Amino acid sequence: MPYILGEDRNQLNLLPNTLEDFVDEENPVRVIDAYVDSLNLEELGFVVFSGSKAGQKPYRRQDLLKLYLYCYMNKIRSSRLMEIEATRNIELMWLIGKIKPDHGTISSFMKMNKKAIKQLFKEFTLMLKGFGLIDGTLVAIDGTKIKASSAKNKHYNENIIKEKLGYYEAKIEEYISGVLNTTDDESMKQKINDKIERYQERIKMLNDIKEELKDQGKKQICLTDTDAKSMKNNGKFEVCFNVQAAVDNKNKLIVDFDVVNDVNDQGQLSNMVKKVKEVFEDHNITALADTGYFNMSEIVDVVDEQTEILIKPQKGKQQKVENGFDKSNFKYDQVNDVFNCPMGYCVNFKWNGKQNGKDFKRYTCVNFNECGKKELCTSAKGGRSIVRFKDEEIIDQVTENTIKKDYIYRKRGSIIEHLFGTIKRHFGYTYFLTRGLESVNTEVSLICLTYNFKRMINIIGVKEFISKLKGDLSPFFNDFCDFNYFCHKYS
Repeated sequence: MPYILGEDRNQLNLLPNTLEDFVDEENPVRVIDAYVDSLNLEELGFVVFSGSKAGQKPYRRQDLLKLYLYCYMNKIRSSRLMEIEATRNIELMWLIGKIKPDHGTISSFMKMNKKAIKQLFKEFTLMLKGFGLIDGTLVAIDGTKIKASSAKNKHYNENIIKEKLGYYEAKIEEYISGVLNTTDDESMKQKINDKIERYQERIKMLNDIKEELKDQGKKQICLTDTDAKSMKNNGKFEVCFNVQAAVDNKNKLIVDFDVVNDVNDQGQLSNMVKKVKEVFEDHNITALADTGYFNMSEIVDVVDEQTEILIKPQKGKQQKVENGFDKSNFKYDQVNDVFNCPMGYCVNFKWNGKQNGKDFKRYTCVNFNECGKKELCTSAKGGRSIVRFKDEEIIDQVTENTIKKDYIYRKRGSIIEHLFGTIKRHFGYTYFLTRGLESVNTEVSLICLTYNFKRMINIIGVKEFISKLKGDLSPFFNDFCDFNYFCHKYS
């Protein structure tokens, strides 16, 4: 016999196979089953039905949550694909008892339990802390852009509106002068008039959008998802959301995340550090962030005795950096309250001021005609000025610490960069299916939860994970906090 043959489809077995026979003891699907069974979904905030009312019986919430976790772990997010998977995947049949919910039921489960799903991620993070898999000693913070569920041609800003208005007006003029004034064909005239009316409707729509942007003080708008914004992503502008994450160094597990529509990361440092500190209360933490997060007010807001920030400052203007006259080349003398310039002259205090609610001092050079380097230093007629904010000594200390601990700072990429690579390349989650910040946050909750889930299985194994779920959860909650209090505090 030249080939290995499979079993005959019509072969009868004396002892029929059961679903249990198809799921071995090391199968990760068993962890999902044990984990969800260990949860009190009602306490977490999930909408739980009694099943005693008249009408069609509801599906158990546990089964639908198991379905979501399994599918997200296996690169499936669409409710329609989940519906199909439930009818053909033996592992999933074992997990949810061969139920066959339709895509509407599956989709509504997520819509009805947005807050509960976010809370589930927080509960899982606490469990990781209880198992000693995260400790908060060293945490890296970073963000990535993921495309929103929006058509590119539904995004408008001032330049796009101006360009489209010019195009439509030119087409109308072309039709009028090139066709309507040169033909006697009535059917042709009617077609052209119809096209002109459509262009006029589009012009009106664009003018309405332009007024709306002006009234709301916005620079851009996306009609499909009003929360999404155009951001630079992979060298081009796309309608996206900005996904922020904080990853613990010990096992590269996600401590917390957030989804924002800020086009850059400058305003997100304090937000993410505070989320980490909520998990690791009374712990000393060191947070690593790249230059994109450098913002003086954000740094000052979070640095304290228990929180160390390692972050490199943004580079000054390239020409001044190359010439050696960047602000970093001017050394501050705290005793005499002056700056010393690279040429050895003093830049003396001139007056106090306030910017964006923050006090600062301005220092101005008076020897700019003597040093012979004025053209390289500044283009101001009155000489070089330097601004120093009230809390800038904190920034100086952070910069100095970052330089001293460069060996730690270099770990930032290896701690967090792989997270986004795994989510985008391995899972294939390069775009969102839902719309609106709240729904997208829920979607990311499931992505981050299943990422941690898979990583935890790889770290401790299926059997050990199940053993901890069955035997170690109660001591964990007693040691670390009252679970009801935690749910109430972070809901």
